Amino acid sequence: MKKLIRLTIASLLMATIVTGCGWHLRGTGQVADNISSVHISGQDLQSEFYQMLARSFKSNDIEVVRSATEAQYSIVTLNYKSERRISTVSGGARASEYQLTESIDILILANDGTQLLPRTTLNTTRYLDFNENEVQSKTEEADLLRKEMRYDLTSQIIRRLNAVSNRSASSSETAMPEDATED
Repeated sequence: MKKLIRLTIASLLMATIVTGCGWHLRGTGQVADNISSVHISGQDLQSEFYQMLARSFKSNDIEVVRSATEAQYSIVTLNYKSERRISTVSGGARASEYQLTESIDILILANDGTQLLPRTTLNTTRYLDFNENEVQSKTEEADLLRKEMRYDLTSQIIRRLNAVSNRSASSSETAMPEDATED
């Protein structure tokens, strides 16, 4: 019985410590509560990256609309690039490691067209050990890394949108008391 009580207390204590420090499971990234709708524009809206970005917003109960004028915020994406270059060469002058890079330029606009975030380049990099005897498994590993990298870019976009919306909300809150004193 004492063992069960100790285990319960230890579990509750651990749960309190973990939640108290701000730790949470890795998710799609929390979108601020004051964001209701977004519009996403870009070159290839059917690509896996754009689908992942739209799913991230939808999973946070943010409506993805077709028209920028209907959206609270518009995310303009430009120059999505996926690159691979040799990072390390073996003694036999063969590639032994590749550097994988995914990057995208974004702008965030308000529904009236006001630029809230100037053109910003987001990127993420991973390294892939390569063995020519394991080409199939290394190709699958590279695909998995690229998926993680797209997820990382999506999270970066969400963080930028949160910062912009928090800045907009705080500037409108500071403007409200001045308007209230005019009456």
